[in-house]
Amino acid sequence: MSPGSAHQSTDQIRTVLVAGATGFVGRRLCPALEDKGYEVRAMTRHPETYSGPGEAVFGDVHDASTLTDALKGVDAAYYLVHSLDSPDFERLDREAAQAFGRAAAEAGVRRIVYLGGLGSDEDILSAHLRSRREVEKHLGDAGVPVTSLRAGIVIGHDGLSWEMTRQLVERLPMMITPRWVRTRTQPVALSDVVRYLVAVLDVPETSGRPLEVGGPDVLSYAEMMRRVARHQGRTILVLPVPVLSPHLSSHWLNLVTDVDTAAGRSLVDSMVNEVVVNDHTLERLVPLDLRTFDEAIGEAFEERERELAQASGWKARLRAKLPMSLSYKVPIRHEESDAVRRHRRRVVAGTSLVGAGLLGYGLSTKPGSKAFYGATLATAGIYTAGGLASGPLHLGWIQLQDRSLNRPIITPILTGAGAFGVFYVGAHVVKLVPPLGKAVATVLQFADEGDEKLLYLTTLSNGVAEEIFFRGAVYAALQDLHPTLTSTGVYMVATIPTRNPMLVFAAGLMGLLWGAQRRASNGLQAPVLTHLTWSTLMLRYLPPVFADVVPEQTRGARAEVARHQPRAVRAVSAAVEAPTTAPGLLRRWLR
Repeated sequence: MSPGSAHQSTDQIRTVLVAGATGFVGRRLCPALEDKGYEVRAMTRHPETYSGPGEAVFGDVHDASTLTDALKGVDAAYYLVHSLDSPDFERLDREAAQAFGRAAAEAGVRRIVYLGGLGSDEDILSAHLRSRREVEKHLGDAGVPVTSLRAGIVIGHDGLSWEMTRQLVERLPMMITPRWVRTRTQPVALSDVVRYLVAVLDVPETSGRPLEVGGPDVLSYAEMMRRVARHQGRTILVLPVPVLSPHLSSHWLNLVTDVDTAAGRSLVDSMVNEVVVNDHTLERLVPLDLRTFDEAIGEAFEERERELAQASGWKARLRAKLPMSLSYKVPIRHEESDAVRRHRRRVVAGTSLVGAGLLGYGLSTKPGSKAFYGATLATAGIYTAGGLASGPLHLGWIQLQDRSLNRPIITPILTGAGAFGVFYVGAHVVKLVPPLGKAVATVLQFADEGDEKLLYLTTLSNGVAEEIFFRGAVYAALQDLHPTLTSTGVYMVATIPTRNPMLVFAAGLMGLLWGAQRRASNGLQAPVLTHLTWSTLMLRYLPPVFADVVPEQTRGARAEVARHQPRAVRAVSAAVEAPTTAPGLLRRWLR
């Protein structure tokens, strides 16, 4: 029977939509569906970057308004989406499933196929597995029949559980592990999961029911790791102990592997539940020759090797390690409840008032004095403490062209150096315009009256404090109000009382850059490193450009400082000044 004739069955399924088409399972499922003759719609939040089979359509399960057009004319829809990287994933997944189910019913979709999780309903399920059950239910609330394939660990290249296992084995010759490594599980090959997902569309008996999926081997997690080590020609010692809680285990995984802390915590919590197949209905309805665990890990390693081989040339390797653009958000969400947001605003308000008191004292002291630097550093400390106490702040990730996630280090440092280069070139242009040149020189003159080490310490401390406060607490508090723009607006307004247009300009330009980094990486590490790099270079190299523009009355003090300091530093970057008026601004905003 040809693919086309297969679709003349009772359900007349021709057009299928895959929600999560660029994910771990979705990007393998789309070509398999197309090979069977289905018309594939790949739903993604970034259709402009999609290069796989089928027609790319925009859709976001967390924005119900985007689903109507995506589902129009669809016969069956695959739902392969989750929010495990968010601490609030249960609420997010519940709301997304409800929205998708309603939109599918309104569009006349005949079937939804969902890839869920194994686990007995008689057990006390982890939050992760409990959420998977809720998603099954809510996808069908509006009346569309849901086929739920409940699987345990899916073994395949780039899979979250698989990558965690592979990286642990590769990086640790010995592991002291929690007791959950003795829990039994029934892993299944990714290729077999894809075959099941495709096959159920042609089997009417699979519609509207849960079906359990597992490979032929039932193993403990410890045995899985030993087999992976054996496949690589290595040995590994696994020592289970009773004192490692899931919370500690997730942080340990975050240190050793590339797995996000929130996602790792969800996976670890689920590992206390035994996930084995008890209902063999799917094996009867869709008989397949399933791969063993050893065959599955062999496939995963082979795919990884092929991917590495495709990037064997130095140009390809370099391109694969380049970061995505700032317009691309990493696929990690940190949603906050209303209660957390209210708490954050209260803490930010209190921090503003305390910071205002310290700021008032600092401005009343002599510039360059120890009292001045002490008060400035104390203000930075208050902003840092307040930002941290306001609520969860995250380091963030950077996504590379090869889809891997890394902590941002090199890219933000290079970005900071590039931003300095733009400012350095611009400084020579600004110097030709006397009013602007004088405005910059007015800022730079304050660096003469102080100690070089304290100057650097103050500059870098304030750089970190600004990011924690503005891109951390303020950005999060303004999450629903275009936070990149609004937090930058707050940052700019904070500099207006200085009456220096160049400070306001620098705050706006760099604030947009740091805000964009915060948005793209979903964390603070990138803007902090860029800020520190930029500030250090500005402090070191910008003052000589304006040495002959500094007002006459400051030259005597400049010469005096030079006599006592072999390499007197003559500048404080614009960013150091920015937080000095933040308390008044935030107090007015929070009223």
